[in-house]
Amino acid sequence: MIRSRLLRSVLIVLFVAGAGLFATPGASYAAPYDGQSPETSGCANTATTPRSASIYVGSVKVGVVQLRYSTACRTVWGRTIAYYSSKGLTQVYRNSDDAYQSCYPFTWVASLGGYSCYTPMLNDAGVTSYATGWAWTSGNTNVGSASTGSYLL
Repeated sequence: MIRSRLLRSVLIVLFVAGAGLFATPGASYAAPYDGQSPETSGCANTATTPRSASIYVGSVKVGVVQLRYSTACRTVWGRTIAYYSSKGLTQVYRNSDDAYQSCYPFTWVASLGGYSCYTPMLNDAGVTSYATGWAWTSGNTNVGSASTGSYLL
């Protein structure tokens, strides 16, 4: 009798402890992706752009910054597209702990119609993140910047 109660108690404890491993699959699944490339990891295959902002210098739109999100990996990264110059910078920030990733230099991407770079990823499961991008005008004389709003899934 005592032995069966003890066995049942041990099984309940093991079940509850094991269930905890699956209670937050997004956070535990996404964390290994911090700092990895969205392209080589395959996370870019399920990418969406939940937030974006245009970059202006005066009244001239010189680029766009995007906060990219992978629905499968639950990660974010920043991408900036610069229309006039290969000079620029992109950063993605996680609000909960001020973690960030950066990217430069920019390279020409014909399908995007400009020079671009994207940051390594950050886990975004249950937290908010945003991206900031900088882009220069033709001749690299003036720089504009913009930030996306924060995003929480």
